[in-house]
Amino acid sequence: MKKGIFFQIIILIILLATWNLLHIGYNHQKKVLEANISELPMLIFSTDVILLDSLAKELDDLSYIRNITIEADSIIAEKLISGYGLDNAKDILSSYRLPSLMNISFDGTAFQTPQKEELKKILTSSGYTELTINYDSDLWQLNRDKLKLLTKIFYGGNALILVLFLLISVFLRIHFEIKSNDFWQIFRSSGGNRKVRRKQFLLNSLWLCFVPLLLATGLYFAAMYFKYINIQIDYRLFGVEFAAIIISILMSRIFLGKNI
Repeated sequence: MKKGIFFQIIILIILLATWNLLHIGYNHQKKVLEANISELPMLIFSTDVILLDSLAKELDDLSYIRNITIEADSIIAEKLISGYGLDNAKDILSSYRLPSLMNISFDGTAFQTPQKEELKKILTSSGYTELTINYDSDLWQLNRDKLKLLTKIFYGGNALILVLFLLISVFLRIHFEIKSNDFWQIFRSSGGNRKVRRKQFLLNSLWLCFVPLLLATGLYFAAMYFKYINIQIDYRLFGVEFAAIIISILMSRIFLGKNI
């Protein structure tokens, strides 16, 4: 029976580690897609820098906007001259009034569809009709769609692992408990107390309850500590895993019935 408990512990560690890896992979890919949104700036052009300053003040309190910078037309002209070696055209450029530029960067986590619609309403209001707005909405939508698909896969993967975890853990427990029936029958026929098996079942349950979870959790924190990974998962997962182990133990006890 000891070999059976050891084998079950190994299988549970593998299942729990796989569960943790699912969350690590999800959080990593989620960060990548949110970073893509964060790195996608909105550029707003206007010949009226005062209007851009007014807009910046209105947008400053929006939680999904990470940063706002404004470059006046004179600064843009200087960048064009120095960046493209247009010293000979300096006088020509100075005779033209270039538009000022507002650069808005977003918090990819918070800038979702409702927030995008809110920003659109502000930018299309009567006070800002003369603005020229440049934003790649198609790329933003592509990343949002990928996030939605990723989330569906994530929840589906959690459900699948939970079902597999319960099926495998319950099956293995029943298998090894029934396999030991011959030993316990001999034990009882020799005058052994029936309660001993129940105590052993409880002891084995404690091993299966705590050892796999502690080792799988320890592997995660060790990988974090030694910087093999830097993705933090929701610690509530460990509570869910603990609950899944308890449920599997209770299910095993119910199915075993009078065998225990």
